[in-house]
Amino acid sequence: MGTDRATPARHTWRWAVTALAALFLAGPASAAEIVLELSAVDKLVAQGLFSNGGRYDLVRGPCSAYLDRPSVSIGNGRVRIRSHLTARVGVPSGTSCMGVAFASWTEVSGKPVPKGGSVVLADIRIDKVDDPNLRLVLESGLVPALPRVVELDVLKSVRGMLQSNGGQFQASVDAFAIESVTAADDRLTVRFDFLLVAR
Repeated sequence: MGTDRATPARHTWRWAVTALAALFLAGPASAAEIVLELSAVDKLVAQGLFSNGGRYDLVRGPCSAYLDRPSVSIGNGRVRIRSHLTARVGVPSGTSCMGVAFASWTEVSGKPVPKGGSVVLADIRIDKVDDPNLRLVLESGLVPALPRVVELDVLKSVRGMLQSNGGQFQASVDAFAIESVTAADDRLTVRFDFLLVAR
């Protein structure tokens, strides 16, 4: 997870790892999977983006814009984030903003895809903005930030699981490859294959 920003959420994940017997043998493992339920993905989003007291600042200063009240849904191959946008658009004048206040519900989404040993969001798009005047604010402030919001380092997680196993063998993970990422039914499912070598 990059700088491990979402590490606290890791303990909330529901692990669904198949072929557990293969973890203690040297040889190719059958495809295993990790399942993140909606609550876990919701925590990743909250900790990765809405970390400023439950809000994300798009623009700071007298003329500002921020998102809050996020909710996450997963389905049809995408992770969707709905949130409320509050903005004051205009010209800064000292500590105040000479402009107009806006408020709008928004929805953005991304497709979870493999990237090396991790899963990240790609194909970011703005699905809905109740007030079209605020689309530009989202495009410039939120869209560039979303790829890091749901970033799951699967390889690091598997290695951590092996280290915490405390067995008599020292194991290493080789030939690691993510086979598929599925976003459906409010769950994010990652299937992967690997070669486990025990020494």
